[in-house]
Amino acid sequence: MKTKLTAILILFSLFSFAQLPVSSYKTKEVFGNRGEIYFVLKGAANDANRLSRIISIDNVKDGDVYAYANFKEFEMLRNSFDYDFYQLTKPSELAIQPMSGVAREVLDWNYYPTYTAYLQIMQDFATNFPSICKIDTIGSTNDGRLILAARISDNVGVEENEPEFLYTSSIHGDETTGYILTLHLIDYLLTNYNIDDRVTNLVNNIDIWINPLANPDGTYAGGNNTVNGATRYNANYVDLNRNYADPDDGPHPDGNAWQTETVAFMNFAESRNFVMSANFHGGAEVANYPWDTWSKLTADDNWWEYVAREYVDTVHAYGPSNYFRDLNNGITNGYAWYTITGGRQDYMNYFHQCREITYEISSTKLLPANQLLNFWNYNYRSLLNYLEQVQYGVRGIVTDTITNEPLEAQVFINNYDIDSSMVFSCFPMGNYHRLLKAGTYNITYFADGYLPKTRKNVVVTDKGTVTQNVQLWDGSPIPEFTSSDTLVNTHDTIQFFDHSGGSPTTRLWTFEGGTPTTSTEANPMIIYSTVGNYDVTLYAANMIGNSTLTIEDYITVKSGVGVPTQEITDLTVYPNPAGNQGVFIESSTALIHYELTDILGKVMISEQVNGSKVNIATSMLKNGIYLLKVLNTTGYKTFKIIVNN
Repeated sequence: MKTKLTAILILFSLFSFAQLPVSSYKTKEVFGNRGEIYFVLKGAANDANRLSRIISIDNVKDGDVYAYANFKEFEMLRNSFDYDFYQLTKPSELAIQPMSGVAREVLDWNYYPTYTAYLQIMQDFATNFPSICKIDTIGSTNDGRLILAARISDNVGVEENEPEFLYTSSIHGDETTGYILTLHLIDYLLTNYNIDDRVTNLVNNIDIWINPLANPDGTYAGGNNTVNGATRYNANYVDLNRNYADPDDGPHPDGNAWQTETVAFMNFAESRNFVMSANFHGGAEVANYPWDTWSKLTADDNWWEYVAREYVDTVHAYGPSNYFRDLNNGITNGYAWYTITGGRQDYMNYFHQCREITYEISSTKLLPANQLLNFWNYNYRSLLNYLEQVQYGVRGIVTDTITNEPLEAQVFINNYDIDSSMVFSCFPMGNYHRLLKAGTYNITYFADGYLPKTRKNVVVTDKGTVTQNVQLWDGSPIPEFTSSDTLVNTHDTIQFFDHSGGSPTTRLWTFEGGTPTTSTEANPMIIYSTVGNYDVTLYAANMIGNSTLTIEDYITVKSGVGVPTQEITDLTVYPNPAGNQGVFIESSTALIHYELTDILGKVMISEQVNGSKVNIATSMLKNGIYLLKVLNTTGYKTFKIIVNN
């Protein structure tokens, strides 16, 4: 059922206090039956960083600190500071906004959705666009509400070599502008797919996730049918944006256990491989990039300024002249504004190597519903710009040199990456995506059990993509071979050459159709006597590992005239038959190798040669017919030798 209410201003605070030092107030009297309060500390801006460790700062403006606190936080505040305190009416209680339980009516603007309508809208997206949209349940809240995300892709649900991107909003439940704008962004992407070229390109090439409402218990604290009375905190009165593990202050910087919503999102982030994300807030109009917890800058500070500036400059081109002008004309480093610990932004950047920014997109937290369309028009081009940035920089796939299987590898930029700014390739594709400002970089790839590999002087341009596919080697042999020929007549001899990497200490050749059928030599000579196509296999091993290479049908044998017995121009074998004096080989070019086998293929003598003449002793051989295979620098020849001692 739809409820229409005219927006009215609440002209007085439900709790009204004179402006006195905070220590003058009794906590129970300030809170009454409330779980959180909103207030200003006059003149406290210089202490913002210290205050941030006690209360949840909302803004620092004109020398004052605007903040929220729960009962415990306020007790700590009044025992630690003595700034003049003035309680404010919470933003969600300043006006009553029109609500609708009809999904299509919400998407036609001018209404906030009831919680039931929100669920229906999300389900309708998947129902109406099943080939490109699925709805994932990230988790549920203390009060049993669902935390949902829409996944949008041309092959939705299929893991592809695409960067994963996340938009999320309203981790502070009373900051609702982003909630509505991201709902409309889902609708915009789905309804414009295969209609608008830019949208089609985004959906086809990015795995897009959008979570419009990260704190539904806070947004619907006043009940499922209204956003009036929304709270910043969750149902336990914990600020979820101070509840994450912090790079500097450890796992529980706020002193609270991880909340149900926090655990659900951390599990969600762990299960995905987000490359880039943004978290929408309200109460100011500024793009806040990392770090929030450290005064030092990120490795990618220039890139952050570039993408934040692009978002804000585009807003300036389409919004009113006074919109999105806070701090440095709409952008700021987080710590330079005021520090927070346990924030989602730093958590994603440090622990998941995901480039996440905070967009404060409306100074009015609970924006009048009839202004939502205006804010969409100010921002939607910037939303697309930021989404598009995930496609740029350096990308590729890391695989094993021998197996070609994907690897989880660290992608590290030498003399550049600091404070967990490296990225990783990930399963199941082995793909990685490194967002970078224009420049020239040396990139090294590391994986456990593999030798590192560096690609030098990789040139990156703004809004350009460089592909660097990399194969890593674990140091075990990489079998590789060639042969003197692959097409021969029957009874011809082929010499094989081992070119394996990794300095193998053991090798075993297997020659289908050859004589002999196996060999442990580095460069064996093999006779093929039967017409056909034959496989060749080389097994190579060293102290690190082993591997096998088989080339099917590598050797082709055709019908020939038999084994030559006459002398050739540059190679002479005599006497034949041979007696006790042995057999001499003379060559006009340098000899390389000879091998003497019996007619069954058993190797009797095999030696490398250095020179142009050699004598083979035959006195120990039984009388009979043998095959002598000789290789010199011009080729090879096989002779039939008769031994008659």
